[in-house]
Amino acid sequence: MTEDRRTSIRLGSWMSLVAVVLVMAPSAYRAFSGTSHWGDAAMLVTGAGLAAFHVVRLIRLGQAPTGPRTYRGDAQQ
Repeated sequence: MTEDRRTSIRLGSWMSLVAVVLVMAPSAYRAFSGTSHWGDAAMLVTGAGLAAFHVVRLIRLGQAPTGPRTYRGDAQQ
């Protein structure tokens, strides 16, 4: 994976994570103030799932190898 691609994925994940938090903020406020409805609960569950997805994506991107892939099973022995 090239460094440009890694930077693009990292930036996209952070931007999506910020957007999820901003969209969830009104629902979280209503949930904690006691005036929430079923839509707010659905928004919080969906937002938490999306946030977890992007956090895991950022963690796995940091652990991924930086060089080109090599397939040892296809090599001549």
